[in-house]
Amino acid sequence: MATTDPRPDHHVMLAGAVEDLDEVHRRLAELPETAYGQVFVEVAVTEQVRILPAPPRVTVSWLVRTDRPSAVAPLCFADHGEALAAALIGWASEWCRPDAEPLSSVWIGCSDSVWVEQARAAVQLELSDAGQSLQVEFGE
Repeated sequence: MATTDPRPDHHVMLAGAVEDLDEVHRRLAELPETAYGQVFVEVAVTEQVRILPAPPRVTVSWLVRTDRPSAVAPLCFADHGEALAAALIGWASEWCRPDAEPLSSVWIGCSDSVWVEQARAAVQLELSDAGQSLQVEFGE
């Protein structure tokens, strides 16, 4: 009787905005069923949420901007990339530690957001500080 190795072989983190959905979808579809990790997708409104082909142990979190307040006082709801950047910083504080399992891949889209640009730099720094030589891939 064959046994299956229960350990995941691919630890991932993907993050993007609605304009990155095709790339996020493509990357998820290429993952093995044993992959695990986190996906963050920022959208403007709930109607943009859809089902993505994630393996069972990959969690997809939808960040709806109109459901979140902005850190910028005159804005009624979160600015483009603001919620995604906050999610990335929170994720990095949990997963970018010396005792955490190494990541196989990190991809961050939403390339037109200054919020996300700052968060990308912070994630890369946190990975380096945790002793992981993995380079964060950026969306175009």
